[in-house]
Amino acid sequence: MNDNIKVTELELRIFQCIWQLDNLATVNSIIEHWPDADAPGYTTVLKTLQKMESKSLVDHQKQGKQHAYFSLVNREEVTAGRLGTIIKRLFSGNKLSFAEYFLQENEFSQSELDELKALIEEKEGGRKNGHK
Repeated sequence: MNDNIKVTELELRIFQCIWQLDNLATVNSIIEHWPDADAPGYTTVLKTLQKMESKSLVDHQKQGKQHAYFSLVNREEVTAGRLGTIIKRLFSGNKLSFAEYFLQENEFSQSELDELKALIEEKEGGRKNGHK
């Protein structure tokens, strides 16, 4: 997994549309499935997809006269890259400060807290067994 994937906000929104469309989307289908009313124009989406293709983030296949684009990276890789940037910029790279902020600023149900505890225990167990 590549944690160094850096995407812009526009690229992230395009990814979200591609993933929503079962990882195969034309420029028009991306615009039609844009998450809010402020969809970018055709040329903006096309040029952004071309840049994403040059960065090996997406590729395309011919569908008649159109190109259908698909992601070459998964949601987890993109999320890790975005989150890494946030932690680096807003928390000076301190993951513990980020975790503390996240816990203090959000309401959690008891079942969510139990799940968080289980994730921490799982992580601790992996370290005891010689894993990172």
